[in-house]
Amino acid sequence: MNNSRGFSLPETIVSLSVIFLIATTLLPLLSNMATQLEEKRRKYHSSIVMHEGIKMHIAENILGGKMHMDNLLYTFEIDEEQICVNYEGMREEKYNCLSISF
Repeated sequence: MNNSRGFSLPETIVSLSVIFLIATTLLPLLSNMATQLEEKRRKYHSSIVMHEGIKMHIAENILGGKMHMDNLLYTFEIDEEQICVNYEGMREEKYNCLSISF
């Protein structure tokens, strides 16, 4: 009968292998989720800039401008048919446009 304390070497290797397998499966998933969350946050901020741009257009007839939110530059332009907000996405430059009618 083996009265030693602790785990044997094969038990330790199997346990570490299972932990490593779980970690390598979850880390890319968590990274992708964080990227998607950041993209949605930036799109939400572009909507806020769009709203403020429309308010400035109605009040002062401003056709374009820039705003900083969370150290990111958002630029907006208004023409006869739409307002577009340009911002830097996680991987590429993004545009968020909305048709307008007054």
